[in-house]
Amino acid sequence: MKRHPIPAQFRSHHPHPCDGNLPADLNAVLRQRVTEAAEATLELSRGETLVHSGMPFKHLYLVVSGGFKAVEIGENGQSQIVSFHYARELMGLSGFAQQRYTTDLIALAPSLICEFSMAAVESIVGADRNLLNHLLAYASESLARAEHDQFRLGSMSATQKIASFLLHRQEQLRQAGEKCDQFELLMTREELGSYLGLSMETISRLLSHLQELGVVRVDKRLIEILSEDPLRAWLDGAVTLPTSSCHKPSAKRAALKLA
Repeated sequence: MKRHPIPAQFRSHHPHPCDGNLPADLNAVLRQRVTEAAEATLELSRGETLVHSGMPFKHLYLVVSGGFKAVEIGENGQSQIVSFHYARELMGLSGFAQQRYTTDLIALAPSLICEFSMAAVESIVGADRNLLNHLLAYASESLARAEHDQFRLGSMSATQKIASFLLHRQEQLRQAGEKCDQFELLMTREELGSYLGLSMETISRLLSHLQELGVVRVDKRLIEILSEDPLRAWLDGAVTLPTSSCHKPSAKRAALKLA
């Protein structure tokens, strides 16, 4: 891991990688103030651990490029991936409640992140109660969404899980203003299986089946969504759902059988 400090006098007068990369749904004034608390950028290689579960909560982290997996270690020593973090996402938010990190954060690919000292963040927003409330509300909502996603996955079939993952990743990219019908999976099939609760073989079989149906094109880790409708049929039991702006709705929904 390589750490590159950002001098305090540099932050206000010069652009740095943290500028403009905080989540778009974070309060605009809060984004500006938190950017001022950026202490350093960090470079990590795939497989490097940023923080370990149980470490004191001293920093927030912003993914600029690359991605991370959040790994929980159970009482039996088994590990499970509980979430993935991509560009423009904050990591370490669970630390607000427990004052310690609750997961290991491990790089999925060569990654660049910004490091924000919590002491500096608290100093900046503490004087403005509204900004502090915005930050705590954002952290609470982010954690609630993650818990809801895990709960939903637990009640889904294998086909629903893979459809949900692909559509959710597409929506994340759409909201970020990026190309949303083609993206790279930063994680391995095994890592994706750990998150979805499926075997690596099942992941590969489902992706191959989707490719045979003409729903997606798979080239190693590159995924191109050719038609959303069949994915939504898998996810929702053929009940029509709104189609995002990435594709025009097809004239006829493909008939797929749920597993």
